[in-house]
Amino acid sequence: MFKKQTSFTLNDETKTLIIGTAIQNNIVGKVFEGLNIDASALEGSHTKTLHTLGKLPSKKVVLIDEQALNDHKKRPELINGLGVFKEDAIVLLDAFDEANMELLGEAIGLSQYTFDEFKTKKTEKGTVYYHTASDAAAFENGLVMADATNFTKDLVNRPYNALNAEKLGDIAKELESIDNVSVKVLGKKDIEKMEMGAFLGVNKGSTDEPKLIHVTYEGDASNQEKTALVGKGIMFDTGGYSLKGVQSMPSMKMDMGGAASVLGAIKAAATLGYKANISAIVAATDNRIGDDAILPDDILTSANGKTIEIISTDAEGRLTLADALWYAQQEGATRIVDIATLTGSVIGALGDTITGAFSNHSEFYQTFEKTANEAGELVWRLPIGDEHRKSIETPFADIKNSGGRKGGASIAAAFLEHFVDEKTPWIHLDIAGTAFDSTQGAKGPMVKTMAKLFE
Repeated sequence: MFKKQTSFTLNDETKTLIIGTAIQNNIVGKVFEGLNIDASALEGSHTKTLHTLGKLPSKKVVLIDEQALNDHKKRPELINGLGVFKEDAIVLLDAFDEANMELLGEAIGLSQYTFDEFKTKKTEKGTVYYHTASDAAAFENGLVMADATNFTKDLVNRPYNALNAEKLGDIAKELESIDNVSVKVLGKKDIEKMEMGAFLGVNKGSTDEPKLIHVTYEGDASNQEKTALVGKGIMFDTGGYSLKGVQSMPSMKMDMGGAASVLGAIKAAATLGYKANISAIVAATDNRIGDDAILPDDILTSANGKTIEIISTDAEGRLTLADALWYAQQEGATRIVDIATLTGSVIGALGDTITGAFSNHSEFYQTFEKTANEAGELVWRLPIGDEHRKSIETPFADIKNSGGRKGGASIAAAFLEHFVDEKTPWIHLDIAGTAFDSTQGAKGPMVKTMAKLFE
């Protein structure tokens, strides 16, 4: 919990005092003088906790290296170093450079994240107060961005028995509490009316109904530009009849990481009141084996009329995205960013810290890449070549849903390309490597970048 505090002096007693290391600041100088230390106290660490031993009313002082706030490589270590404050703490904003306020708020907000929803013993947390003699808006903006990322992490970390397509729709509906946000959650009958055969095909093995989730934020009614954020919403992926192995099936709750990221991004942008028109669109279903599940060799007809031969039922995310991309354009999207935990191939190419990106529009991509760099999120543009397009040709349908492992991330992008009008600026993000860590859980990639795209 975060609360603003209207007054503070160094004589006020608090468990933990959080300050920067700008020793020229009056407050910082008095703290350092009282503890008989200097700025070298932080050497070798991005954060450092000092016990005051009665020299100050505060029991502990946490020092934050402001240079690390501005370094995307050092920032994760700084956030981990802060840890969860189990007792009340106060952040003295005036003890930091004003230019770092938003990053500071974000770092402290992210540092307090825990996922203990299913633990009988909950993590102890204190209240984090923040005080400044001036405007705290930038710090509060950082807290909003952290909250949206933590919201995304919560969604991905929940197991399927606690979060299926219907429950994701219910959570999306709660976003209507934010000004200028409206939400539609369409069920199976509506999806059938739109003839979304690719999306429905993935759902055929499930006992749970699919949901098409459409969140709209209208922040600038005078602007004709409408950007759709389309997230892959496979709530759990068994692989279908192309069954995943015992090593690869655990953690497949994270296969809706793209859906979680677009919901987090629109939550942040709407809460911050950005002047933009944004949609978040998710075709949500699980991918299971069932009596009516699709088989390899089946041919599905997508909403845009293209027929798709099924080679692998484990290449299902691109099927749901195909119909979601069509829907985004039907709803008037003038630009599209889709994001998906789509291929293992992108992990082989870029590892687990860089998101793979594809685009049909260099200018749009350059804007996105610049935003990602400023947000401290790493992206790398990969190609869609004629060889990738050729690999999904088939004599039996318009295209097939898999073209082999070599260049798999580019082949998946070539498949999605069939469902985007060539005149519509489009970016595809493959977050298979950056969405989840098996030891730490969800990472919430691209939430900040996608939100900041509209700042």
